[in-house]
Amino acid sequence: MSSNFIKRFSLIKDILMFICLIMLMLTPYLMRWEPIGRAWYLLGWNWHLASWHQLFGIILAVLFVIHIALNFKWLTGVMKSWAKSNTATKAKFWMMILVCVFMSASIITGIVWGLSTGARPAFESVITLSGGFGSGSPIAFWHTITSWAAFYFTGIHIGLHLPKFLSFAAKPKPKPAAAAPKAN
Repeated sequence: MSSNFIKRFSLIKDILMFICLIMLMLTPYLMRWEPIGRAWYLLGWNWHLASWHQLFGIILAVLFVIHIALNFKWLTGVMKSWAKSNTATKAKFWMMILVCVFMSASIITGIVWGLSTGARPAFESVITLSGGFGSGSPIAFWHTITSWAAFYFTGIHIGLHLPKFLSFAAKPKPKPAAAAPKAN
């Protein structure tokens, strides 16, 4: 695959990840707002906003794994040459680690919470022993905390990579014209 294709694919993936993240952060609040819920069904959309939240979560989880796979070479390269790396590279590395930790925790708690609210009687009986999984449950609390932490650190991560994103939108600089041959 060409380098240009990978850059475009990566940019599209990053934009989709950003959209999914924003939608994931909005849907829990939109679910609680009654006019939005009624308008949702009036428009003929049969899925409840919770289903959209889960769908965006699945899409983000898949894109997150792809993002890590595409950047794994960079991560291992930074670890191998840690002593030679500059401060900006080290900051990006630690932000990536924090995003990975909190995003993974958010995905795992979201999966556990989602499984416990579905038709999984055996799983639910185990969960109930630890206090259940309603909106006031411990897993709901940790899902909310890790999601907001992932959102916060992802914002910093995006900010550290902002010059790279802006370079895609910039017009290419014209190449200098070749010097005219000198006449004798």
